[in-house]
Amino acid sequence: MLEELRSQIDEIDAQIVKLINERAKLAHEIAKAKAKEGSPLYRPEREMQVYEKVRQLNTGHVDDESLCHIYREIMSATLKLEGSPTVAFFGSLGSFSHQAAVKKFGRSLNYFPQKTIEDVFDVVSRRHHSYGVVPVENSTEGMVNATLDSLLNYELHIYAEIRLAIRHHLFSFAKDTRDILYLHTHEQAYAQCRRFLAKNLPQAEFIPEASTSEAVEKLAQMKDPRRAAIGSEIAGEIYQIPMLLANIADFEKNFTRFFVIGHDQSRPSGHDRTLISFALPNEAGALFRVLGPLAELGVNLTSIMSRPMKTTLWSYMFYAEMDGHFGDDKIQKALRKLPERTVSLRLLGSYPIDTTVDL
Repeated sequence: MLEELRSQIDEIDAQIVKLINERAKLAHEIAKAKAKEGSPLYRPEREMQVYEKVRQLNTGHVDDESLCHIYREIMSATLKLEGSPTVAFFGSLGSFSHQAAVKKFGRSLNYFPQKTIEDVFDVVSRRHHSYGVVPVENSTEGMVNATLDSLLNYELHIYAEIRLAIRHHLFSFAKDTRDILYLHTHEQAYAQCRRFLAKNLPQAEFIPEASTSEAVEKLAQMKDPRRAAIGSEIAGEIYQIPMLLANIADFEKNFTRFFVIGHDQSRPSGHDRTLISFALPNEAGALFRVLGPLAELGVNLTSIMSRPMKTTLWSYMFYAEMDGHFGDDKIQKALRKLPERTVSLRLLGSYPIDTTVDL
């Protein structure tokens, strides 16, 4: 009986391998057609459509998330065949940005770590790499200012969104938290674990690092049992540091959004968001006059924030995120009304909403 079942699995495996290769051949033909019309190889809106179709077709024993993971790797292998775009990301190997990049592009592509968020924008801007992955917002700590600032400083577009569940772990060669005198991590990770740290490591001095993965890497080099680092599970595995405590974040539901940046612009997927930036004249009602057309046309504003402008004292740049694609008729109508009501206006990108994480 067992051998018969295994024989059936072998037959199915043979069919799966054959079909994957047939799919790859078709994708290769599509890549040729894209090259002729000058279209990008990677299309995030098409990716989201594939995931949705997989969910609709799935009536079996495998859950939707697992099936989408399988398709992610199939599409990743195909993308490598078509042209193998390269991806820059913020932090060292094992950083959350690294995990987010792999979640979006799969394990078949080549990834290149960068020291700072601005470095990611720089190498993509100079076309050293096809795309970049940077954090933009955490569900408990808010926006990542370095990403907002870089969006203004570089002529790149937001191409896709990634949502990643964040699990912070404490790594150390120490046997007890009472022995830890120095804590290395990124300021965002520290903020997300503040209550835990105040209770369990009140004696530890915070040493800010450029990223969580760099903190874990530095710990591996020092091998000092008086020190600890907060980072991801994969970073601990890469740098072979013992995990002292798991899941130390103050809030269980801790997610970070990442942007994929590049020179391309995504097409509508039917489930998109758009981010714009604008500066206002210094007069009463200026913000109201900008938001009015959006409300009148039924555009749902999901967030609005401001950042100090570096060039003018006590002046601010606003960022507004809204449901829909910039090609949608109502957003087009709204955006046409804004230039005369702003000092500057810029479309930063439209991108499919990442639905692969169940919030």
